[in-house]
Amino acid sequence: MATTKITVTVPEELAAYIREQVETGKFDSVSAYMTQAAEYLRDVDPLDLIIASMIAEGGEPDEEARAWMDDARAKARKARLAREARKTGQAA
Repeated sequence: MATTKITVTVPEELAAYIREQVETGKFDSVSAYMTQAAEYLRDVDPLDLIIASMIAEGGEPDEEARAWMDDARAKARKARLAREARKTGQAA
C-alpha cells in the first residue's frame, strides 16, 4: 500500500498518551496508531456513536425507542449510500 507523510498537531496530553501506547508495544509506531485511529473514524457510523452514548447515559431503550433507532440507522445508511453514489456517479 502506498503511503504519504503528513504532519498533525495534537494537544501535548494526547501526544504523551500516543507515545505511551507505542512504548508499551500496543502499536509499532505513532504512524501506526494514527492510521488505526483514522481508519476507525472512517468506518464508524456517527449515528451509532450517538446512540451508544445515549444508551450509556440513559440505559437500554424500550421497544419503541429501539424501533426508532433502527429506523434512524436505516435512513442514515440510505442517505450515506445515496451521497456516495452521487460522488462516484453511480445509481443508488
